[in-house]
Amino acid sequence: MKKIMAFFGVGVLTFLYGCVAPEVTTSNQISPDADPLQGGISSADIRSVASQMAPSILALPEIAEASDLTRIKIADFKNNSRFFIDSNLFMKRLVLELNRHGKGQVRFLNNNEKIQKTRIAALKDRQAAQLQENLKNIAADLAKSPVAATPIKVAVIPVLNTNLVNMNADSFTAMLRSEIVNSSAGRIQFLMPGITEGADYYLTGQFIPETMKTEGIINLAEYIQVVDSRVKNGQSMYIVNDMANGNVPSQITTVQHGENISSTTITPATNKIAIYETHLKNILNNPELRNNPDVNKRLNIMLVDAKTKTAVFEKMILVDRKISDNSGSADYIISGEINGMHQRKNGTGTDYLMVTIQLVEIDSGETIWEDAYEVKRISSSGIVYK
Repeated sequence: MKKIMAFFGVGVLTFLYGCVAPEVTTSNQISPDADPLQGGISSADIRSVASQMAPSILALPEIAEASDLTRIKIADFKNNSRFFIDSNLFMKRLVLELNRHGKGQVRFLNNNEKIQKTRIAALKDRQAAQLQENLKNIAADLAKSPVAATPIKVAVIPVLNTNLVNMNADSFTAMLRSEIVNSSAGRIQFLMPGITEGADYYLTGQFIPETMKTEGIINLAEYIQVVDSRVKNGQSMYIVNDMANGNVPSQITTVQHGENISSTTITPATNKIAIYETHLKNILNNPELRNNPDVNKRLNIMLVDAKTKTAVFEKMILVDRKISDNSGSADYIISGEINGMHQRKNGTGTDYLMVTIQLVEIDSGETIWEDAYEVKRISSSGIVYK
C-alpha cells in the first residue's frame, strides 16, 4: 500500500511540474558590431555612422576654432528606406559620440517632450516667485519717492489692455496695492475699488506684449479720460462690451459692476469720449485681440496725478515670460536621411543603403558640412524591423 501511495505521489508531482514549469530559453550575448542575421541595417552600421562622422564634425573650423560654445538644434531624421526602423537611433548615437569626444565644445537643444513639459512647469514656478519679488520692489520704490512724503489717497483704475493678452489685471493690482500699503507704513491710502472721488492720484498702467502684431491699443491718457467721464456721469469705471445692442459712437454703455451686470444706454458728455469708449469695446469684442500669444508680457505701472493727468511715478516689470525651446539660440541644425534601393532575383535580394548627415548654418541656411555612410548587403530572406 505504501508503494502504491508513493508511486501515486510521484506521478502527481510529475504532472503538476509538467503543467507549471516555465519554458526556458537560452541566449548568448554578442557584440553590438555583430550581424548574425545579415541583410538590411545593423547595429554595426549605426555605430559606424557615429564613429565615422563625429570626428569630422568636431574638426570643422566653425566648431573647433569657435570662441564660444556651439549650440546645435536636432531636426527629425527621415527614413526613406523600405525598413521600419527607429531612424533616430542614428542621431542619438551621433549625439552621444559628439558629447563624449567634444570636450565641451558643443551643446544640443533637448527635444524630449516630457523634459520640455517639466522644464516649462519649473520656469512658471520660478516666474511666479520673481513676479512677487518685482511687485515688492515697485512698492518699496514708490514708498521712497517724493510723492509719498506726505499722506496721499490713491484710486485704483483697472489696468489697460488686460483683454488683449488675457492677463488677470485685478490680481496684479491687488497684490501691488497690498505691498504698497505695507511699504509706505500707511502714508499711501487706497480708496475702495471703483471709487475715484477725493483721490489725489490714480494707480494704473498697461500690459505691453512684445509682439509685432497690431493690437489696436488705445492711448493710456485717452483711457483715463474715458474713466473720468464715466465716473462723472455716475457710471462704473469698468468698461464692458455691449455690441449686441447696436451701440454707435454717439452712445455709451453704463454698467453697474457687481455679481449681476446690467447695462443701459445714455448720451455721453462728448463725442470724443464716446469714440474712445467704442474703440475699447471693439477691442474687447475682437477675439483676435483677446488671445494669449506666447510672447514676453510686461506690466507698466503708473501713478498719475488726478488733476494734471501727469505720471509722477512709472516702472515696468516682466509678468509673463515667453516659453520656448530656445531654438533661436542654436548656431546650427543637424539632420539626416536614410535612403535605400532594393533588388531581388531568384530568391536572393540586395539592399543598398545610404545614410547622410548634414549640418546647416541657421542664419544663412548654408550646408557647412555633409557626409554619407554607404552599405550594400545580400540576403536570401527578408529582414523585418520593429
